[in-house]
Amino acid sequence: MPSRRPLPARRRFLAISASALALTLLPQRARANLAILPEPLPPSTPIGNGDFTNAPGAWLRMLKHHPSLHPGKKALASVASTRIREAELDHVNRLVNTEVRFRLDSREIWEPAAASGDCEDFAIRKLELLVKRFGWPRNSLTLAICYAETGQGHAVLLAHTSRGTYALDNRRPGVSPWRALPYRWVAREEPGSPFALWRSIVT
Repeated sequence: MPSRRPLPARRRFLAISASALALTLLPQRARANLAILPEPLPPSTPIGNGDFTNAPGAWLRMLKHHPSLHPGKKALASVASTRIREAELDHVNRLVNTEVRFRLDSREIWEPAAASGDCEDFAIRKLELLVKRFGWPRNSLTLAICYAETGQGHAVLLAHTSRGTYALDNRRPGVSPWRALPYRWVAREEPGSPFALWRSIVT
């Protein structure tokens, strides 16, 4: 006899089962940090690419001290978006935003945030965690600079996926489609670019 369980309940059961199965497929080290998969991210769009532009001087100095964070020789590429990949973005964004205290740095020194840091330090720490702990391809993650709605300079990490580009922002707990943020976008890293150039962002 066919089951008469209400369809919404069945869908919830299947979603929970799928989440549990996906978590079992994670490496043990990563699985310990992801208790449950969050809701899927809203769809986004690819980032708008403009002309090559000079990289920030502070970024160039950062790479001398942290060469492992160089964007590399491979061109920008979108990573396949999965529930696990989206969960990793959500986890890292919330973890760093919670554990790191914001501290305005007038010295313009970019480095991975430890106990404290400003916006670019948050972004670099998220980049470091996604690459080293969760195995994200470096050429699918780019640091980006923009202006907040207050007119103040700001920096975020962009994740380029098959569902579009998402921003990991220290001003927001969740991961956001890049166009959903009220920012005036300026430029981002360009993996594989000659002479360590960045690329302007077209909106």
